[in-house]
Amino acid sequence: MSLSNELRKIHAELAPHFNPSILQREATVFQMKFDTGDAFYLVVDAQRFGFIEGSSEAPTLTLYIDKPETLWDLLKGKTNSMAAFMDGRYRSDGNIVLSQLLLYLFAHNDPVVAYEVQD
Repeated sequence: MSLSNELRKIHAELAPHFNPSILQREATVFQMKFDTGDAFYLVVDAQRFGFIEGSSEAPTLTLYIDKPETLWDLLKGKTNSMAAFMDGRYRSDGNIVLSQLLLYLFAHNDPVVAYEVQD
């Protein structure tokens, strides 16, 4: 699958879960650079988001990630961000707080199930 097709597919998957109020900023540019795979960036404003192929001239934050699949799993909440960070699968340069907020930008509203443990 080409990068542009993959970005369109991911955009469609993430769009229903988009919550721009998480960032509390007017505009943010997240540059994604990978060990394997082409670079692209994510532009987020108060109403929409978009993935753009290539490199931004002025990113707010740059994320260095092992592969695009890791990013998708982080954004979808399928991968534990602390474990991925500790495993060296991603790191960031720039506003570190924004790198953490990015992980909640597309948080699914799945219900949380709680269990009571009894002895």
